[in-house]
Amino acid sequence: MKLTVKPGRRDKLHIYFDDEYRTTVDALYFSTCGVHDGEILTEAQVEAFLRRANDRRAFNKAASLLSLQDRTRRQLMDRLSEEYGEASAAAAVDRLEELRLVDDTRYAENFAAELQRRRHAAPRRIRQELIGRGIDADTADEVIAEMDFDPREAIDTLLRTRFRGKFSEEKGLRRTIAALQRLGYAYGDIRAALRDAADEEE
Repeated sequence: MKLTVKPGRRDKLHIYFDDEYRTTVDALYFSTCGVHDGEILTEAQVEAFLRRANDRRAFNKAASLLSLQDRTRRQLMDRLSEEYGEASAAAAVDRLEELRLVDDTRYAENFAAELQRRRHAAPRRIRQELIGRGIDADTADEVIAEMDFDPREAIDTLLRTRFRGKFSEEKGLRRTIAALQRLGYAYGDIRAALRDAADEEE
């Protein structure tokens, strides 16, 4: 099968085999492939070329996504598999893990700290959020075990700030309790903190 290379925009090259468009690669990558414009390749060579090109495109896409925000292995796999297939997605993410650009433990530590600091989420909610993003349960539990967290102190802070003046009436009280439960706080801790807050107001 005859390889034909046509220039695209910027550093992109469009790859054709027997005049049929098959893929697009960057010029730097093509220079490392060991093939040249006009070369005749076997079907096996074409398949190998296309597989490597797809791996390269998946890697570039993953690197682009990571430049915007940190992501877990599963988040990247889910995103890349749709466009490049599971094999190329796995190859790309494996390489990024080798480069330490994907690290689920680091992601879990940073994300848990952010949830605690910005949203005052309790460990139960943090664990749910981590697992929902693809962090395995053991890693989530290890990260949470290292957190310095006092649920009563956290609830007291929320009652003095975010929910200040919102739980004096029954309707507001129900909403406050529901909101705190959504943040992962236990009902017993919430009721105890509310009793203390009521005592302070008297």
